[in-house]
Amino acid sequence: MTTDPFLWYRDKAKLRIGEVNRYIVTYKRQQGATTTSQIYFRIKNVENSGIRTIHLLTGPFILYCHVVPCNYNYKQKFCPEDVGQNPEVAFENQIKPNQSFNVTLLLNDNSFAKTSTEDGIEYEHFQWEIEVISQIVITKKTEVLYDLMIGEDLHAMKKLGLGKLQRTLTSIVPNNKDEDRTAQEVFDHETSNHIFNPNLSVAKKSTDDLWNNEPPDPLKPVHLIIVTHGIFSNLTADMLYLKETLESSVSENIMIRGYRYNAGKTEKGIKKLGRNVGNYIVDVVEKEPYNFNKISFIAHSLGGVVQLYAIKYILVTKGVDFFDRLHIQPVNLVSLASPFLGILNELNLVLSWILDLGTLGKTGRDLTLSKRLPGWKDVEIGDHRTKDRFKPVLETLPDDPLQTFLEKFERLTVYANAINDGIVPLRTAAILYLDYEALGDVNELKKTNNVIDRPELETDHHDVESNESQNNVSEVPESSAINDKSTGKGHVSPKSGEHNGQAHQTLSKEQQRLKEVHDKFEEFAKLNSSQNKLTRRQKKYQNFSIKGSDTNSDSISASNDSNEESATITVPPRASAIESALNTLICPIPSQEYIMDPASRNPVIFHDKYYHFDKSRDESNVKSRSLKERLFGYSADWRLHKQVVIANKYHTGKLSWRKVLVNLPPDAHNNIIVRRRFANGYGWGVIHHLCENLFETSTKDSGDSDKGSLHNVATPSQAYTGENAEETQDGGDIKAKI
Repeated sequence: MTTDPFLWYRDKAKLRIGEVNRYIVTYKRQQGATTTSQIYFRIKNVENSGIRTIHLLTGPFILYCHVVPCNYNYKQKFCPEDVGQNPEVAFENQIKPNQSFNVTLLLNDNSFAKTSTEDGIEYEHFQWEIEVISQIVITKKTEVLYDLMIGEDLHAMKKLGLGKLQRTLTSIVPNNKDEDRTAQEVFDHETSNHIFNPNLSVAKKSTDDLWNNEPPDPLKPVHLIIVTHGIFSNLTADMLYLKETLESSVSENIMIRGYRYNAGKTEKGIKKLGRNVGNYIVDVVEKEPYNFNKISFIAHSLGGVVQLYAIKYILVTKGVDFFDRLHIQPVNLVSLASPFLGILNELNLVLSWILDLGTLGKTGRDLTLSKRLPGWKDVEIGDHRTKDRFKPVLETLPDDPLQTFLEKFERLTVYANAINDGIVPLRTAAILYLDYEALGDVNELKKTNNVIDRPELETDHHDVESNESQNNVSEVPESSAINDKSTGKGHVSPKSGEHNGQAHQTLSKEQQRLKEVHDKFEEFAKLNSSQNKLTRRQKKYQNFSIKGSDTNSDSISASNDSNEESATITVPPRASAIESALNTLICPIPSQEYIMDPASRNPVIFHDKYYHFDKSRDESNVKSRSLKERLFGYSADWRLHKQVVIANKYHTGKLSWRKVLVNLPPDAHNNIIVRRRFANGYGWGVIHHLCENLFETSTKDSGDSDKGSLHNVATPSQAYTGENAEETQDGGDIKAKI
């Protein structure tokens, strides 16, 4: 027993990059007793505050922590006893060196777990989940140390945080074994994971405990789900929310795995990262003692192209029939905010040039579509085409055998941030082509929340429209690509139906496009004639008119103050890479209302549609770069044409892409994957949409009335088809932040 009776539990631990410690805390109280109504939790980052000045080089040495009572469910309204005094669901995204985070744990209905009888005495059990996560992102050689306590006297616990311990430990693991042992002995001295109160129990789970769980039924066929993290992130902490949401909602016999040792190696290049993931997948399917019959891939950010290269690497090294030989059916290929076309066209001249020079290593050059000499370990398809070896990796990535293998997936799905993502913006994440008439005015998302909500798109297993025509899709317009045909600031002429990625030069085809838009407006207006007011999309096109009665005529005008104009579509606002980086460090957090009341959350999915058309035969005359462009940047035409070449390879007559567009506040790039459960809680709807609509699910944790029921998953072949198909609608301390 401790000599400090107020202290019930203490754990001094350390975390490296991607590591997580989870504590399931249970306290039992004799039923009817009122002597204990609350206890206290305290965690302190025991790194020296002086380390802050160099944390960008090897850190950051900060912690994320949340405390949740056992009866909290984000899908149901949560009611604290006194939300003004204690919200009960508490988290802190940045516990910096020498700072602490204190939470009062209330023994009430929100934390009540069960009752039990021991020796004829009835006890009430109260439970909380506490999660501590390292925020280190740069290197695997450093660690962040913390001191965690639970007890009945917060003031006394604060005093325990002062002493020799804080002055002796360093954040860098000593190379000398004797020094390492001495520091460790001081650090762990009788206080690592120790319980001092028999009425308190704490189950501590490490990173390995959370990730190495078996499938629900090891003897039955297993659906293997491979998850892959992105740039400057890690699998084990950053993809944990996705993993556990899948496990709690998917009714299949699934096992989720991923390669965790690419963390801290972002600069190694897509090929190196992809080979690592590919070798890991082969080891799992060949050596794990399970019968895998299905496989799915889910990735965030850079992980999207890394996992594609991993698949291609497997097909080349193990044979194109590798998965067929093992009787493994590819089911889902899912990416969230992944740079399929690189980021060359999204960055300004200076940032593009910096990355091209190798600031982010090989990966930076890969993302700017730079040519480079092939290495000995490079895996290239079509050895007879020597020139392909010198092309950017993202340009050759979708070539066979990957392109043919993609046809075997039941579903190909991309999630893309429409706004607030300067790291992987809309153009590259959505693989270029979108139906902009259906999309509406994306600029409105930036200006106001008064956009047309599409709650039906978040209904579990909703019907999805399929677009099988090239004539009503456009390249994602670029604000800087305004030409002489633009009619105003922030607008460009439509480029639908083009086959080489360039705007048509003939006026008649411009007018033909306008006529198609007008026809669709007329059809839309007839379907909605019973409504008293126009929707935003109707207002957008209400000035279009056609001269003459000939439906094939190219003579079209749009009347606006008696001036003839070309049709326009609104350019999506370009997010700033610098702004996104700042939002990662200074993350806007969800409000208390958002955390506690599902009714307060706006729909995050506003476009969900299958795209099926053949662009693979389109030819693009990619201009060669001049010496000036090679040294100082890229011409707008060259950048656009290069991206069109890549995008066309992903849009063949045998591939159908489900493109889901998301409206999230900053930091959208991390919110879309819910990197931290509460700090990035704005993305809950995205993960829920992914789980419920792409996998067979039950509602065992949702609180719905149809618990345990199975839902069928819509596939492209089951969706509505046809280009005119209609969508179916149905005190010095850090305060707890909510």
